[in-house]
Amino acid sequence: MTIAALILAGGESKRFNSKIPKQFHKIHNELMVNHSIKKLLSVKKISQIILVINRSKFRKYEEFIIKHKKIKIAKSGSTRALSVKNGLNAIKSKNIKNCIIHDAARPFFSTKIIYQQIKLLKNFDAVIPAIKSSDTIILNKKILPRDKCMQLQTPQAFNFTKIKNLHNLNKNIFISDDSSLFFQKNLPVKIIHGDSSNKKITHSADLDQNNLYGIGYDIHKMILGRKLIIGGIVIPSKFGPIGHSDGDSLLHALIDSFLGAAKKGDIGTLFPNSKKFQDIASSILVKKTIKLLQKNKLEIQSIDLNIILQSPNLTKYKEKIKNNLAKLCMIKKDIINIKAKTTDHLGIIGQNKALACEVISVLKKC
Repeated sequence: MTIAALILAGGESKRFNSKIPKQFHKIHNELMVNHSIKKLLSVKKISQIILVINRSKFRKYEEFIIKHKKIKIAKSGSTRALSVKNGLNAIKSKNIKNCIIHDAARPFFSTKIIYQQIKLLKNFDAVIPAIKSSDTIILNKKILPRDKCMQLQTPQAFNFTKIKNLHNLNKNIFISDDSSLFFQKNLPVKIIHGDSSNKKITHSADLDQNNLYGIGYDIHKMILGRKLIIGGIVIPSKFGPIGHSDGDSLLHALIDSFLGAAKKGDIGTLFPNSKKFQDIASSILVKKTIKLLQKNKLEIQSIDLNIILQSPNLTKYKEKIKNNLAKLCMIKKDIINIKAKTTDHLGIIGQNKALACEVISVLKKC
């Protein structure tokens, strides 16, 4: 079975309220459109992917979009229906039997749906995911029975020849869903269970709906003869922080930022100044905090850290700290940003009498 896939990524994003079209915004450090490309490329039975785009806008982001020999480009139309038509007509291979049509504005779909659709396409010409409506719907001042209302999603799967012919015959250029062409002709449509997490990004606020933000701050007095440990890395220094544990201010701020985002209190509540935690390595506390996040199904999306220290200079240690944080948190290091600051010899930090760290972290419900 040879399958082609269309990714519709040519929309104007007028409701998104941004100069950057939503399909080129970043989600989890990746362009929104790239999430769909990656998932479709992972399905081996898909032999070609048609990326339907607005060429003028596409040029600005082209270098950041995934390139692959399976991917071809088609020009978008003035409406979604015309974009689909252009994409279908760009599929030239005679071996294509079926087609997947997907909106780039739905980056959270699961490939499990596609594998299910591929099996069902042996017996059906249209396989559509849908979820039950959780809201009351009104039409012409009449409330519709909620248990009979469904919300259609993409990706949608079709017999290629039939969906192409229906689009070429279609006169209504404003249709917003490809399966409607089947419904209009009373052609059979197989409806399968969709996924509530497969949400369409329409407004800019939709990007943040699963994100949680936390702020952490920690300051420690510095004295002669103590080890200076920052982010779990020992830094050569005459001065080091005093603390109930190892005094790792950066890891303490990091833990507080995680706990703040997770709404789980603070480091003092979770790890009090008791004998149990006397002189404990802060890296152990981080690992315990990560387990807490995992238990609550929270995933780290981004970490931004400030280290405020007069001396020593941390330039050659920032990468080591980043690598260690990535290891401790079990994340990729490219979602970590570290900045080292001084106070130009002002205040207790400028006199090497203290070290302070502040962290902002972003978590996501998974």
